[in-house]
Amino acid sequence: MTGGPARAGLCESCVHVQVVTSSKGSTFVLCRLSETDERFPKYPRLPVYSCSGYRADPSIDPSMADG
Repeated sequence: MTGGPARAGLCESCVHVQVVTSSKGSTFVLCRLSETDERFPKYPRLPVYSCSGYRADPSIDPSMADG
């Protein structure tokens, strides 16, 4: 998700993120943790700098995180 919507902060490299694109072309960051844990907002306010649910996605190359 590198360079994602509004520079999403931690969400850009989190295993729990899902990028949702509306029929009008708007892009949103969905936190899938919200499906099972009410502490996490479905659509977090971006950018996210701190999150207790953050888990780095091992498939994302950290050197590419800044675009």
